[in-house]
This record gives sequence, C-alpha cells and structure tokens, in this order.
Amino acid sequence: MSERYQTGSKAPDFNFINPWGGGSEGEKKNFYSDSKGQKKVLFFLRYYGCRVTQLEFRDIVAESGKISSLGARLYVLLQSAPETMRDALKQEDIAFELICDPGGELYRLFDVGYAPLGYFIKSLPGNWTRSELFEKRIAEASALGITHGLYEGNEQQLPAVFVLDENQNMLLAHYSKDIVDVPSVEDILKYL
Repeated sequence: MSERYQTGSKAPDFNFINPWGGGSEGEKKNFYSDSKGQKKVLFFLRYYGCRVTQLEFRDIVAESGKISSLGARLYVLLQSAPETMRDALKQEDIAFELICDPGGELYRLFDVGYAPLGYFIKSLPGNWTRSELFEKRIAEASALGITHGLYEGNEQQLPAVFVLDENQNMLLAHYSKDIVDVPSVEDILKYL
C-alpha cells in the first residue's frame, strides 16, 4: 500500500477503464491526460450492489452538474466490473467519468482502507456500533425500493474523496471512517 495522501500531496497518475470504453490495455484512458488543466473530484465508493453506495451514487448523479459548472471534472470509482455497470446504467444517464476498478488497484494506489468486518455484521460480539446515519441511509434505501445487488470487490471497502487542483495537487484528501462518511457534493464545492 502507498502512504496516505494529505491535503497538499501530489496525486498519482493512473490509467483507467469505464464501462463503455472496454477493458483491454489499448482502450484505457490516462487520468492526467484526461483531466489536463482542470480541477477534479474523485469519489471512491464501494461497489454498486451496496445499498448505501447506490444512494451516494444517486446523490452524485443529481448534483454532478454543480461540479461541472465550475469547470471541474468528476470521476466516480467503483469496485464493480464494467459488465455490472453496463447492466445497471446507460452511459447517457451520467454526466461524469465512471471508473471500474474491480481488482482494487486504484483503491490501493490511493491507500483507501477497509472497515473491520464486525462493522457490517451487527450480531457479532465486540463489533462496532453502526451509526444512526448508517441506519438512516439503510432505511432511506428501503423506502426507495433499493435492494442489495451483486457483491463485488472487498466487502469491507471504505469510501474516500479527493479534490485536486489543475496540477494534481490535493485540495482535499478525505478518507472515510465508515461507509456513510462521504462528503456531499455541496461540501466538495467549497474546494473548487
């Protein structure tokens, strides 16, 4: 694992795939080239089947225009495979770059960590107490009819959010403490 990044750190360059760009080496995009001269926001979420992730993703889709209106590029990373996302979404339904990282290479590159297993299994003795916000988000997902989908990647994966300037320097490096500790788009706008 790499060293955790902090505000002021230089973000690493990387190549990526999206669900509609294929998966072979020749079809990968380069992050620095793709976002040259622009501020950027990277949301590292879990996997699309996670109900909390589906809610976060829904919120990001609804608010993404606020980021682009400030001239910044938005990237959302998921542990989900490209096939999963092609089955779940149409490319025209999102106005940002969706990055599939089913092997977790980019999560490791940015040192996005994991939660203890007990956090997710409420009945285990000695586990973390799930927050009221977590319980609220699960209730919200249920009320919207969102059900858990395919399990992908590392079930214990935590989210993270990074805001970068035009030269790849971090204006914000937020490593989540639990799966609901994700800054809102409104919070992110302060850094753009």
